[in-house]
Amino acid sequence: MSVKLSLNYPAPLPIGHLVEVTEYADTRPEKRRKGFDMSEAFRHPVVADLDTGIRYMNHVHARAYGNGGNTFTANDYPFTPRANLVVSRVFRARVAACTLVFVEGLSVQHTMLLLEPVET
Repeated sequence: MSVKLSLNYPAPLPIGHLVEVTEYADTRPEKRRKGFDMSEAFRHPVVADLDTGIRYMNHVHARAYGNGGNTFTANDYPFTPRANLVVSRVFRARVAACTLVFVEGLSVQHTMLLLEPVET
């Protein structure tokens, strides 16, 4: 069964590539689960292209605080997600379709992926 994955960051993955998707758990206390949560890691999976070794992440996977920095100075990000993030699921899939869309109002690219899960 195909899986449609929406990412709020660019992940230009070629058709046919094998990827590993890591999803994170919502570890907030029950009483704090209302309101804005788009800056939480559980909203954004990490996708690793196993054919190229490139990992695609959101800022929230690398830093526990806000999306700091500016366009002139690059942030010193780690190569892997923060170790304290709780993983809820990891699966592998082949990329069946990939579309990047420039969102003008936000000046960013979003990614739509259609994935075909594979047995590991």
